[in-house]
Amino acid sequence: MVYVANARYEFAYKRIVEGAGSSQGTSVVIFVSTDADALCGLRILTTLLKRDAIGHKIVPVTNYADISAMNQTLIAGNLQIRTVVLLNCGAQVDIQDILTLRNNLSVIVVDSHRPFNLYNVFWHEQVQCFDDGDVEQNMVPLKEAFESVEFGGNSDEGEQSSDGEDGDDDDDDDEDGEAVEVGRKRGPPTDGEQQQRRKRRQRTDMDPEEFVRAQERRAQLRDTRAQHQRMIQAYYAQGSYHGQSCAVSMLALAEQLGLPPTLDTVWWAIVGASSQHVLQHIDADGHAVVVRRMRDLVRRVCPAAGTLGSGVSLDAGGVAVSVDQLRLADPGLHSSSSQAMLDSQLGLPDTAAEEGGQTFNPYLDTIDEENDEGYLRAKAGASTNAEAGLLTSTKTVEQRVAISESAELQFTLLRHWSLDNAMRFSPYVATRLATWSSKGRARLDLLLAKLGLSRAEARAPFLHLAPDLKTKLYRKMAEIGSDYNMPDALYPGFVRDYGWRKSRVSASDMVQAVLALLQRNTWENEGVAQTQQQQQQQHQQQQAGFFAAYDALQQFSVLRQGIVGAQLLQRAVVSQGVSMLERQAVKTLRRLRFAILGEVESASTFDRLLVLGITPLDYSLVRPHMPNAAFNQSTFAGESRNHFGLVFEDVATEIGAETKQG
Repeated sequence: MVYVANARYEFAYKRIVEGAGSSQGTSVVIFVSTDADALCGLRILTTLLKRDAIGHKIVPVTNYADISAMNQTLIAGNLQIRTVVLLNCGAQVDIQDILTLRNNLSVIVVDSHRPFNLYNVFWHEQVQCFDDGDVEQNMVPLKEAFESVEFGGNSDEGEQSSDGEDGDDDDDDDEDGEAVEVGRKRGPPTDGEQQQRRKRRQRTDMDPEEFVRAQERRAQLRDTRAQHQRMIQAYYAQGSYHGQSCAVSMLALAEQLGLPPTLDTVWWAIVGASSQHVLQHIDADGHAVVVRRMRDLVRRVCPAAGTLGSGVSLDAGGVAVSVDQLRLADPGLHSSSSQAMLDSQLGLPDTAAEEGGQTFNPYLDTIDEENDEGYLRAKAGASTNAEAGLLTSTKTVEQRVAISESAELQFTLLRHWSLDNAMRFSPYVATRLATWSSKGRARLDLLLAKLGLSRAEARAPFLHLAPDLKTKLYRKMAEIGSDYNMPDALYPGFVRDYGWRKSRVSASDMVQAVLALLQRNTWENEGVAQTQQQQQQQHQQQQAGFFAAYDALQQFSVLRQGIVGAQLLQRAVVSQGVSMLERQAVKTLRRLRFAILGEVESASTFDRLLVLGITPLDYSLVRPHMPNAAFNQSTFAGESRNHFGLVFEDVATEIGAETKQG
């Protein structure tokens, strides 16, 4: 068994520990895909490696060419490297094609991309792929088919072993082997030739009925082999989809190793899984599975954390919200600490301070955002740096640093700008209301009015909106969302509080921030003419964006930069889409729609083109298909598949184009 069952992840980690014990330097290389889920998984894995004092090197990669190049520079000639870990990459390619599988080298693949390359899960003993349960539950017949094709030999050999017959149907030679090459002097028969003669005599002397039965068995073996080959082809032809989040797998590994869940590790797993929901890698049922798992962990690390309770029902089929109990759609919305933070943001006097006889202290504004202790000391009366460092607050102020379950709206970065912006620059809203048109914008204004908000309130920072209006927003959206083609506008999620003077952040907010930091060179230079970057300089930019996103998972100041970048990025994406539609750049052909974002005058003006796309739901491939096969079911993606990669591959082959799929 070369896949790792989801209850036995710790056995793969033991290979890492054993390899580190026999190495005198850095023993682990971690190839990390540049996506939010992989980064969250990396955070949890490095927590384990640091705990066990295992030296490791982190290598961000954007494609398999990067892995092959790093294999030559980091692994092939370095015998101290004993383990290679691939996070959100590696599952779909034959590992031996991109890595040198020498002795004493183990490869661990933790990748949510599907389908698996079957050689990774059923062949290579040095490769261990984390299974989320689908391999054991849905791929047993496929495993048998793969082993039959790869290890069972051909049908003739199987018949020969069962019946003792020669599988060769070529009867051109006569029984005594007299057909020889002209002019060749015949020598005495060899042992092999004598054996062939005996087998031919046995076949000649066989009872006719037995001969018919033997031929039927041979035909059955050929049919079985052909059926196994069709099953394997159908598995690969089903299209791409996603399994369990890489970060969730890493959290499961940490639990199996006895590491108690912490606020950070649970939050990273939530963010990683939320990235799959935000990017539509999993369906609503798959997201519900994740929410149930994470809810139990949140209650363990934050016993007092808010939950949706019985008044709010959020499931895959729709949303039912109790009008009386929707106040907990945003936990802590009416709490004293939340109201105090809101008052400070609005510039209102602190009521608690007034009651205690304290006056406004301008020194509060000079305290660094991360220095919560200094802020509390300033609240106690400190007015200088020295006092802030020496004085101890005589007033106990509870800081809410926790994770809470929350009903979320599919409005991008809602807590960090106005409701109007969150809806206008949300792909979810834009695609349902057609906000690029005047009619669509009018429908959006009408929706805001029905939500009970004036234009001024909708355009004010959402954080400043009155708590009762926020509650009304969630309630009304649940009631009238279906009228605007948004029945699933609310969904179950999680938020995290970071303490004083920091806005609470939802998991989807953090996903957007991390993705923006990974593409920081894009939004930092938005609207600025750029010369062609040298390859090394571009690589350095990508590295900087990767580690900024890595830091944002733990440092609020970097996270805030990512949120600003996400806002710029969302504006740019929606503006680009609106511009394409206004210019009628989207062309509709018989079987597809396409748009060229960059102007191309002739083939000599470019080296490569980046092609992105999805296939329509009703698109069918002329490939082997087994709709009732068990492997078509996935715990997290259901039956949804993306066939664009297969279609693109077929077209590229047809026209002879040189391509590289990432």
